[in-house]
Amino acid sequence: MYNFTLIKLSLFLIIGILLGFYLNVSPLILLVVGCLLVLLFTASYLHAKSKFQQNPILGVLAYCLFAYLGFLTVYTHNPQNNPEHYVNLDKTVPEYAPDILVAEVTEVLKPGLYNDRYLLKVQRFNGINAEGKTLLNLFRDLHAPQLKIGQRLALNGELEDINGNLNPYQFDYSRYMKTLGVYKQMNISPESLKVLPNPENSIIYYAGKFRDEITKNLKSQDFSKDELAVIQALLLGQRQELSPEIQKSYAAAGVIHILAVSGLHVGIILFMLNWLLNFLNSWKYGKTIKTWILLIALWGFALIAGLSPSVVRAVSMFSFVAIGMQLNKRTSILNTLFASLFILLLINPFYIFQVGFQLSYSAVFAIVVFQPVIMKIINTDHRITRYFWKIISVTLAAQIGVLPLSLFYFHQFPGLFLVSNILILPFMGMILAVGVMLIILLLMGLLPSVLAWIYGGMISLLNKVVSFIASIDVLVVEGISFSLLACMAFYFFLISISFLLKKNSYTNLALSLLGIIIIQSVFIYEKKGATLDEFVIFHKTRSTHIGISGNGTFTHHSSNKEDKPQFVRDYEVGKGLKNGHEKPLKNVYTFAEKDILVIDSLGIYDISGLDPKLILLTNSPKINLERLLKKLHPELVIADGSNYKNMVERWQETALKQKIPFHATAEKGAFILNHQ
Repeated sequence: MYNFTLIKLSLFLIIGILLGFYLNVSPLILLVVGCLLVLLFTASYLHAKSKFQQNPILGVLAYCLFAYLGFLTVYTHNPQNNPEHYVNLDKTVPEYAPDILVAEVTEVLKPGLYNDRYLLKVQRFNGINAEGKTLLNLFRDLHAPQLKIGQRLALNGELEDINGNLNPYQFDYSRYMKTLGVYKQMNISPESLKVLPNPENSIIYYAGKFRDEITKNLKSQDFSKDELAVIQALLLGQRQELSPEIQKSYAAAGVIHILAVSGLHVGIILFMLNWLLNFLNSWKYGKTIKTWILLIALWGFALIAGLSPSVVRAVSMFSFVAIGMQLNKRTSILNTLFASLFILLLINPFYIFQVGFQLSYSAVFAIVVFQPVIMKIINTDHRITRYFWKIISVTLAAQIGVLPLSLFYFHQFPGLFLVSNILILPFMGMILAVGVMLIILLLMGLLPSVLAWIYGGMISLLNKVVSFIASIDVLVVEGISFSLLACMAFYFFLISISFLLKKNSYTNLALSLLGIIIIQSVFIYEKKGATLDEFVIFHKTRSTHIGISGNGTFTHHSSNKEDKPQFVRDYEVGKGLKNGHEKPLKNVYTFAEKDILVIDSLGIYDISGLDPKLILLTNSPKINLERLLKKLHPELVIADGSNYKNMVERWQETALKQKIPFHATAEKGAFILNHQ
């Protein structure tokens, strides 16, 4: 049966983690609250024990303790509370001197247009032992080295803040990096970097070296460029060589997840091996032997994939699932799933903010809970029909689990996912199995050329099938507005439905109905909020973009004829607005009973009969701002990203002297004027 206590304690641990991430509390208050909770819990426990009766207060205090544990876990992982973290260490060199770091490469990220990007684990900061992670942006040129996981580096540069989002509903990269424990970045050229001697005791270094050896052997085979890129992504988690066309096809077909070594791959390997080793169940100690073989195989695959953080996390989760599977109870799998969730969040509470972590647990939870129900819809003894219906039921259940997250993060519903998974998932086990066998034979020097040719053909066929499915784009629904509040409401409903499926009671039925009411309330609340009219001056370097929303419609004004920028599309989706009209930039706007004057490079502002309350400076106009302010007396001056930085700084000083508020979008982000 379900261990509801474990599930509830995990949920309260998550609540504590969320509170700890968003609230700042002094150590004294944290200590006092912790001592008070422990004392109250102990007193309540002793009282209940002496009376030989259940005490509901004891349960409430237990949940509060686990929420406190989550809060405390975040507090201990927060760099601000770690005196040895590099952000808290005083510089031992003059302020104008560069920072000197000694760090280890822990992850190779997808490269940018002009630089290669890496995550580093800091070991020394200006000669002092230090901790923490940082982002390295290495400018790409002929002398730029291709860094490997586990390499130790000496870097000479300046640690800078990671830029956050400057426009509403835009992806906040700074916040995302903080969930990975990364708070600073360093932008340097290859001349400011030195590769140090290889570490002798780094597991990830040797794992990375092992993966590089596999990559080298794969490249020696006669695979095409796209085949090799997909093989590296499928088996080794290396997506750097994937072409934009391949990535776009897999994304449109709804199977982009198979190109990232994560829970899907580990899960397929686990269930495939579990099926192959079923004969061990009849042995005396067969289940124990089987469990050990499964665990060794999973962690062996993690080693092949280079022990990347996402793979280690997925293998850790499925290691618990592997143990639960040997108990022959679906509910045991669910219990071990939440046990792994609990332990992993204690190790690193910031996992809860990572999309891959959320998708993996949501999918497995939904498969365990909903797949048996879907499977019962069609009862058949026909072997082939039952096999494909099982694939379909697993796909549907997983999609139920990840749909709210997919809508929230990606704002699209891949209607082709069912077709894609029916055609691809039944053969993924074979593709992964042959791929792992190919790697083993490559490393042993025993790979028959015919096997490499067959595997290349399999990958080529996979790419063609995905490309064909992606071409049927009529079922891909994009631009879906779905908020975090709506996402949480849907998961509350799914959890309540899981309780109802397990036990048909009035309490669980009421909980499910409450979930429906909450979803409806969220939609009503957000629809009411979407009617708020806004005048937005977006931030974009070298151009001006203004958005005006009202009555559910949106108009985008731009200083150039380029395609609509992504941050404008994000705003439309976030506000739930229809695809708006495109218009050229005007010189005067009226919004919320205020005239807004746009002064461009021509510098014209003396307009008869116009009394602007807001001034927008664009395209670096050559004006005497002090004279302008004395003449027009505006309430606010705004400078967008189209202006030169030195001119904006000079204007800001002038506005400060004249005691007039100044808003620079490069510093404060987009300017938003509301009107109810």
